[in-house]
This record gives sequence, C-alpha cells and structure tokens, in this order.
Amino acid sequence: HEIVIAATLWLMHRYQQTGCSTLARMVEQHLRWMQARASSPALAQACQRLTVEWHALSATRPATLH
Repeated sequence: HEIVIAATLWLMHRYQQTGCSTLARMVEQHLRWMQARASSPALAQACQRLTVEWHALSATRPATLH
C-alpha cells in the first residue's frame, strides 16, 4: 500500500507542476483504486486525506491538455 500512496503523491506533485490532464486522470484512478481496496484503517485514512488534498489542488489548478 505504501507504493500506491507514494505513487499518488508523486502524481499529485507532478500535476501541481504541470497541470497535465493525463496526470489528473491518473491521480483520480489511484484514489479510486485505494478507496476500493482500503483493507486497513491506515490505507482508508490515507485515501481520505489524499482525496481532500487532491480536491483542493485540482480546484486551484485547472487541468490543461499536453
């Protein structure tokens, strides 16, 4: 699970730098995957936290096509 969390954080960071719509879709896919497979309280909490962070980030930086 740590790998998925780390990958999601990396994708979010890259999206913050670029605003790339492909990265935005990938972040959303990762969050959906984590939510569907949250087999532990720690993963469920991480998913909730990342979802809140993602909504804040994506609201301040609209996606662009690359």
